[in-house]
Amino acid sequence: MEELLAKLKSYVSNRRDYLVEEVRKLIRMPSISGTGEGIQETAGFLRDWIRERLGSEAVLLSYGGHPIVYGRVRSRGLSRVVIYNMYDVQPPDPLSEWDYPPFEAAIAGGKIVGRGAYNTKAGLMCSLLGVEAVKEVVGDIPVEVVFVLEGEEEIGSLSMPKFIEDKGSELVGSDFVYFAYPSEDIPGKPTIELGNKGIVFVELRVRTSRYDAHSSLGSGLVNPAAVLARVAFELLDPLAGPKLGWLESKAVTPTEEDLKYLEDIMEACPLSRVVEEYGIYRTLLTGRDWYIKVFFRPSVNIDGFASGYVGPGTKTITPAEAVMRLDFRLVPNIEPEDAISYLNEVLEKLKVKDLVEVRVHDSYTWSKTDPRHPAVRTAVETYSMMGLKPYLIPMMPGSAPSYLFTRVLKLPMISTGPGHGGRAHAPNEYITVDTVPNLTLYTALLIVKTALKSGSS
Repeated sequence: MEELLAKLKSYVSNRRDYLVEEVRKLIRMPSISGTGEGIQETAGFLRDWIRERLGSEAVLLSYGGHPIVYGRVRSRGLSRVVIYNMYDVQPPDPLSEWDYPPFEAAIAGGKIVGRGAYNTKAGLMCSLLGVEAVKEVVGDIPVEVVFVLEGEEEIGSLSMPKFIEDKGSELVGSDFVYFAYPSEDIPGKPTIELGNKGIVFVELRVRTSRYDAHSSLGSGLVNPAAVLARVAFELLDPLAGPKLGWLESKAVTPTEEDLKYLEDIMEACPLSRVVEEYGIYRTLLTGRDWYIKVFFRPSVNIDGFASGYVGPGTKTITPAEAVMRLDFRLVPNIEPEDAISYLNEVLEKLKVKDLVEVRVHDSYTWSKTDPRHPAVRTAVETYSMMGLKPYLIPMMPGSAPSYLFTRVLKLPMISTGPGHGGRAHAPNEYITVDTVPNLTLYTALLIVKTALKSGSS
């Protein structure tokens, strides 16, 4: 293994410029799921890359939305690894706040700056490059690798449940699912994420008149902004945080097992970095309380609120309409239907249910992998081959369709990778240049390590 490790390190080191340019090439391709811009071109590029560079089969599967790139590297090995990732990105707005064009993939200060660099085109391309590295160094790929690369993660992964219904039987029995991304919030401290919260994203809309009315009539009218403001306060106290009643009491996390990893979370994901990165002026909680609430408890958040007039000068009106968008984050023992039921109860309690139209946009449940699973040990041991100590994170606050693998197909899933980046969904999103060779090498070693453990090498 030492000789193979040396060869893989040499391969990655000697091709550093090539690896970086391959990542930049993908970042330069707009693939905005919300608008569809560049989606087809990017999907086709990835399909052709898998076919041409890996000599493997790859197709585009469509289930009514953006295509899923589905590829398979055949092997005589006994193991199978599913590489899941996403090629879609969020819109780059506001453009005026970018230091460099968002799809230029500029290199500055040791960073690659561009939309999707961190979330998660670098991870996607490095996972492909890692498989290519094994093929070039070993001569073949000692495990079967299946690629599932979707283009709708940023809009709720609408096609993924249909994909699992269609192709899930071909994935059952895989060793694990691997989602590659730069996991070092603090450089030198990679994390292995084993779960994530579920999500229900809803839009509440109240319309009480065809037109905005003169505000002198307001005392005799239903103000839609006031209706939604009342709902907002019932769900979210500005100084105490979410008010979720029985929904909160259903949560079973953090478990005793979860709390074993609390120190890992606090060391690898410091609150100070969150505060610095987003320029936060004040947090509701600090210390252990912040981590337990954010990582392990259910939540509700107001994403946006729009009503009335806030332009230049004055305009005295009772607005005709108000819109509020919310997201509920779900933890074990709380399902999407629980959150929707709780919201409806709140509307009934406030006697505004007949006024509020509820539109559910995204909705999927939580995911969790047992930290004691052999795949997790393999991921940890792979880091040790690179001289790194990983930190185990039982659940992340964010949401992804991981449940389709962990709860539907009963496969363990690990989200990890060496490397640092940040500003996901924000201007000047970036990864460090060093992330590219390190994440490529980790992927290659993870595949080889999996093969050795199964006796496939």
